[in-house]
Amino acid sequence: MLKKITKLITNNFGLKILAVLFSVALWLVVVNIDDPKTTRTFTTTVSIENGNYLTGIGKYYEIVNNSSTVTFKASGKRSYLERMSNSDFKAVADMESIENMSRVPIDITPQRYTSNVSVTNKTYYLELEVEELRSESFVIAVETVGEVGDQKALGSVSISPNILRVSGPSSVVEMVDKVIARVDVNNMTSDMIDSVIPLLYDAKGNEMNTSELSFNMQSVTASVQILDTKEVTINFQTSGTPPDGYEYIGTEYSPQTVRVKGQVAVLNTMNSITVPKEVLDLTDATEDIEKTVDVSSYLPEGVTLVEPGQAKIDVRVKLEKHETRKFKVPTANITVTNLSQEYSVKFLEESVEIELEGLSTDLDDLDSETLTGSIDASGMTDGEHKLNLELNLDGRFALVKSATVTVDIIDADGENLGTGTGNTGTAGSTGTGNTGNSSGTGSAGTGAGSGNTGTGSTGGSAPGNGSHTENNSNPAE
Repeated sequence: MLKKITKLITNNFGLKILAVLFSVALWLVVVNIDDPKTTRTFTTTVSIENGNYLTGIGKYYEIVNNSSTVTFKASGKRSYLERMSNSDFKAVADMESIENMSRVPIDITPQRYTSNVSVTNKTYYLELEVEELRSESFVIAVETVGEVGDQKALGSVSISPNILRVSGPSSVVEMVDKVIARVDVNNMTSDMIDSVIPLLYDAKGNEMNTSELSFNMQSVTASVQILDTKEVTINFQTSGTPPDGYEYIGTEYSPQTVRVKGQVAVLNTMNSITVPKEVLDLTDATEDIEKTVDVSSYLPEGVTLVEPGQAKIDVRVKLEKHETRKFKVPTANITVTNLSQEYSVKFLEESVEIELEGLSTDLDDLDSETLTGSIDASGMTDGEHKLNLELNLDGRFALVKSATVTVDIIDADGENLGTGTGNTGTAGSTGTGNTGNSSGTGSAGTGAGSGNTGTGSTGGSAPGNGSHTENNSNPAE
């Protein structure tokens, strides 16, 4: 039996070996035809290693040309490659391997079937734009948005901390013009504390994109004070007097009231802002004084203006030069004082000329017919006299030079109250008649007088009658 089996094996042994080899070769051919070696394209994201290397040497980098992803080819059996996806590959760029400060080689390795799949032998690069890293500190300005509640005003607005350190590429940091913390105060009626994110603006006032920048803090604390308000008047005082011939007319300024803000306890103690008189000195001034006065300097401590723009007020102190003008005062308006009862006065003119000094507007309004005055006849006796006129003037006018009134002072017993003459008395053979006399008591009064009787050796009497409209006396003939 054994011999029979041996014979079967060894019979045509060479052909049988050849058949086996052929079968193996055929199997290999079939396998390679069904699962050939091939290549396939994959895309994956590049991860960064040692990313702090550049920042550590004062550099900032930015990936350019969309090189943060890499597309490559992998080769291997189709059966393996078909079971792989993009996530089965790892792409790494080590920043310490940077070349010419512009690119970093990317190392790509499969994470599955590492012995059956390989990446094509080609160098891929992560492309960078590298510039100097810059840090700069900015003072944070605070701004408010909205209007506080009625009859309220903003007090102090502060932030803490008030310095923001900005770091990033030099080209971006140097574009920062200002940093602002904006606080919403709309309809606020009481103090507030809030957290605010600072915003960066360029020189054109545009808000900046901060994605490439880093900060030492992300927000700041804003504190807002809300104060009460009050409307108060502004009072200007003056000092000194202008030279002779000039007069202070008044002070013009606008606004005449301003709104102030502060704690209610302080506001209750004030109703006006008084500018000291030393600010407006009229001494030696011969023309209007114009000044800009900062009234905020005269506010009580703790009180400020609601509108800072109203602090400086344009003030005009008006001065006017006096004019002189001549007027005629009716003598009928002049009173005689201190005249002895033995005498009476006759005015020899219907009016007396005077010269007054005053403002043109006041002189325009003056009616000379209303002027009154007096003359002092103390110690005067009969005869013609010039007496000083004392005018009754208010403070708006001054007499430029002394005025005199010419009068005739007459013995009261020798005056005639009428214009007629007394009839002469008849005398005896040796007697003569005295003239009749009358005395008047007013410049326009009338009266009747009786002639004195004539006397003689056989004396007789004759009455004399007459009337008069002036303060005059006429002798009877």
